[in-house]
Amino acid sequence: MPTMPLGRRKRADEIAEHIERAISTGEFKEGSSLPSEKELSERFGVGRPSVRQALFILQQQGLVEITSGARASVTAPSGKFLTGQLASLIRRMASTGQGHEHMEQTRLLFEAGVAWQAARVATDEDILRLKAALDANAAAIGNTGVFVRTDVAFHYELTVITRNPVFTGVHDALVGWLIDQRTTTIHMPDADKLSIRDHTAIYEAVAARDPMRAFHEMTSHLRLISELYRESKRLSDEILRQVAHDVAGRIERERESMWVAGSRTGSEQGKPAEIATGKSKASRKTEDA
Repeated sequence: MPTMPLGRRKRADEIAEHIERAISTGEFKEGSSLPSEKELSERFGVGRPSVRQALFILQQQGLVEITSGARASVTAPSGKFLTGQLASLIRRMASTGQGHEHMEQTRLLFEAGVAWQAARVATDEDILRLKAALDANAAAIGNTGVFVRTDVAFHYELTVITRNPVFTGVHDALVGWLIDQRTTTIHMPDADKLSIRDHTAIYEAVAARDPMRAFHEMTSHLRLISELYRESKRLSDEILRQVAHDVAGRIERERESMWVAGSRTGSEQGKPAEIATGKSKASRKTEDA
């Protein structure tokens, strides 16, 4: 096996890339065992620790499986693994203001397209399941936790209707972010009722097999949710800021009152001493006279 000299990059990363390339070209086939650590270290002209780190990197990418006491084997990333990776990326992206805005744009195009496709291919059985999801969501009005879950379930049912596993996978990756967004917006007055109104319009468009109408109804719904989320965050920040100022002001006033009360107490306690001292001096003057 010829030695493959590596460049200046971190050795483990470059080894991982070489092995990944060998997997993609079919040199190392799915289900087969990779060469031993010794063979790989000789192939790349590095020590075994670099090879182990490279294999760990590939395991994180879902390309190899490492078992104690055996050679690493080639695997294909499962749908669950890929969904988890995408969900992690979404969480990181949505943690910033601009990232959240990008996610809202992504969701708008994705779910509007899902609604369009669902209206194209929905069967009578699909319509019945979607109606059941809508009814469950409507029945949960007033129960925040259940409402959020049934809200997300309604959107999931639309992806199921498309019969496209990529759509359901993307939805699964988005679900954590969706729940956070809906949990925030649901506290706005009548947000649940407005959501049911929109879901009903989406359902009716899909039931009528009208893709363009379904697309526009979903677009309007997601624009509403986006604006409610933005306003909810803004109002929450303003309210919390005002509460913080009010509490700080109250504590400051109480502190000042304590100092004033303490000063008065000190003055009152000092006066008898002065009077007593004055009397003592007067008595001594009388005695001296």
